[in-house]
Order: sequence, then structure tokens, then C-alpha cells
Amino acid sequence: MPVVNPGFSFGNRWVRILGVAMVMYTLAIIDRSNLGMAIPSMREELGMTPTAIGRAAGAYFWGYLVMQVPIGRIVNLWSPKKVIFILMLLWSVIALTTASVTTERELAINRFMLGLAEGGLLTSVLVLIRAWFTRTERARANAIILLGLVIAPIITGPLSGLILTHSTWRWMFIIEGIPGLLWVIVWWWAIDDHPRQAGWMNSGEREQLVRTLDAETGDIVAVQESLLSVMWHPFIILLSLYNFFALVGEWGIHVWYPTVLKEAGLPIGVVGLVAALPAVLGMLTMTLVARSSDLRRERKWHMIGATMISGCALLLIRFDGGSILATICLFAVATGALAGRFGPLWALPSEVLPPTWLGVGIGVIHGVGSLGGVVGPYLFGLVRTQTGSFSLALSMAGALMILGCLIAAPLQVRQRTVTGCDQHESDNVFSHPEIQNDN
Repeated sequence: MPVVNPGFSFGNRWVRILGVAMVMYTLAIIDRSNLGMAIPSMREELGMTPTAIGRAAGAYFWGYLVMQVPIGRIVNLWSPKKVIFILMLLWSVIALTTASVTTERELAINRFMLGLAEGGLLTSVLVLIRAWFTRTERARANAIILLGLVIAPIITGPLSGLILTHSTWRWMFIIEGIPGLLWVIVWWWAIDDHPRQAGWMNSGEREQLVRTLDAETGDIVAVQESLLSVMWHPFIILLSLYNFFALVGEWGIHVWYPTVLKEAGLPIGVVGLVAALPAVLGMLTMTLVARSSDLRRERKWHMIGATMISGCALLLIRFDGGSILATICLFAVATGALAGRFGPLWALPSEVLPPTWLGVGIGVIHGVGSLGGVVGPYLFGLVRTQTGSFSLALSMAGALMILGCLIAAPLQVRQRTVTGCDQHESDNVFSHPEIQNDN
């Protein structure tokens, strides 16, 4: 018997949980990525080289990395709702203070602190999704929240371009940092940690959902493992390395794409609009890939296929003949295709890891991947300083994405049989040291 859908209302968990969480995550992405729009003005005012900017931008990910495993464990033992509430308050305040930086050192410290505040955010959100959505729903649920990754540039580009056209980069950080402080009120009112606590849900739907989630939890064999053993599980190692190489290219693009367009001669207002275009394609790709992944009950090849297309598009930019139109189109393909990986990627851990270790596993995968956010911006800035262009950096990023796909190829998760809304897996990958047979 399928889970009852109460329609498009605030009593629908797809609207309430995912809608509020998606807005929250979009605000976080805006506050972490708007630096890219400010870089041309900051370089001129503060006298920073591309290498210095890349180094300071990369400091964000050192802070981001530090918090992955601790927050992953805390969120399992305490409360995703409360953890995210605290993180939202912290990152919003820190984002506002970016307006006050005057040196490379201050910018690096600010980005590091922002990374600390946002470090456990995605891990906490994914643990929350595990508590609210069944296996057949999770790729789509992940994709809906992670639409923030592509919605944020659609907002950030034009909004930041408008602010920078009429004011300064300092006011840009202030104006774009305020909404997070307001959204914490909505978050605290709307979110519950588990369906059992949700008095706003239809009782029949709530009971049925809880039964299904409990049955799925029973399918995963409990393990008595040490933290170190969980962190070194082959599944986590392979997925972490894949995520690292994918994020090298992703964050190199996020930080430097507006600068590439600006150096091509486009006005900053136009840069903001053009920079938002790849995100439109990303929304479509993320939604379609997640839907296909849930429908076919397959995660790995959806994830790898999207990443491979993105890597190839970055490699082709080197051969675009200097055409700004070709560059824009290839960037759109690279960014749009890469967005498709997120739904299936973050559905994988919840199908393999026991709930008590899910936060830690996600924290490791996301934390190691976040090192790519350190390498990507710095690599792009260093290559730009040494060669005078971004062409070589884009080729390197594309090659690393393809390498990540090759690393992820051995990942194998046993296929589950599905009847209605219930699913049962024939074995549990996490309880075995070897990698199981593929779908």
C-alpha cells in the first residue's frame, strides 16, 4: 500500500520538510558562493593576485572539512533540526562580516570561519532526509534540497550584479547575508526530526511512513564497528575519492567562472546574468537524473554518467578557439551535467550504512570531497597567474573528473526488490569487507 499523499499543502512532507530545507540550503550556497561575483572588485580594491584570492577562497574548505565527522556524529546522537538551526545562525552572522575584510589574511580567516559554520550542514540535511523519506524517494528528495546548488547561482548572479552595478562588494555581502538570519525562525517552526513528532501530518500517513522506514532500517544489519573502521570502509574510501576529484572542477568553476567572463570583456551586470544560465540547465538535469535513478533503482552509473559528461565538456573548452559563445555553452553543459550527480550520489550512503553511522559516513565522504574545494580554486588561480589564462586549469579539472569516475566504477551495491513502497535488500554491503556484486 503506497504512502498517502495529502496534496500540495504545508501538511505534505515533500512541501514542508523539503521546501523549507531547500530555501535554507539555497541561502547557504548564496553566502558561500557570492565571493565569485565580488572577486573582480575585491582584487582591484584590496590589491590581491589571483593566487592570493584562490588561497583565501580555499580556506573555506579547510574549515568545512574540520566539522564533517564531528557534526556527523553529533547529528546522529542529538537532533538535525537543532544542529542546522545553530549552524544557520552562525554562518549568517559570519557571511555579514565578509563586508569588513581589508587584507588577504582577514579574508582567509573569514572564509575559514564560514567553512566551520557550514561544515556539517549537508551531512545534517541528509540525515534528516533519511528520517523522512523511503529508499524509493531519496534520490528525488536529495535532488529537491540540492536544487539549492543550482537555484543559488540563478539568484546570486543577477542580484550580485545589480548590487555591484549600483553599490560596492561590501554592501553585496551585507544584503545577501541578512535572509539567513530571518529564515531560522521559519526553520524552527516548520521542521521536526522524525515523522513520529509531526503533529501536522495526517495520522494514517504518519503511521504508514513510520512502519516503512522501520522496516527499511531492519533490512540493514547492525554492526559493532569502531569509528576508524567505519571511516576506512572500502565503500566510503572509493566514494570519498570520487567526490574529491569531482569537487576540484566544480569549485574551480564556481569561484572563477565570473572572472573568466569578466576578462572576456563582458560588463559585470551581464556577467551576473550569463553566470546564472548554467544553473537553469542544472535544475533540469538534477531533476531528471534523480527521477531516473529512483525509477530504475540505480545510483552509481547515473552519478558517473553525469560527472563524465561534465569532465568532457571542460576538456573541450581548450579547443573552443577563444569564442566566448562556445565557452559559455560548454560551461553550461559542464555545470548542468555535474548537477545531475547529486541525487544518486547522496542516496548511496543511506542504502549501505546503518542509521547510527550514516552521519559519520556522509561526513567522511563530504569532508574528503571538500578538499577538492581547497584544491580547485587554488589550482585555477595558480594556473591563471603562471599562464595568463584558465585554459590549462579547465583541462586539468576535466581530466580529474574523469579520473574520479574511474575510481567510482568498482562501487557495487546489491539490488533491492521492491513491492509498492516497501523494499528489501538481499544482503548488506556494509557488513562485509569485500565489495558485493553489482546491480
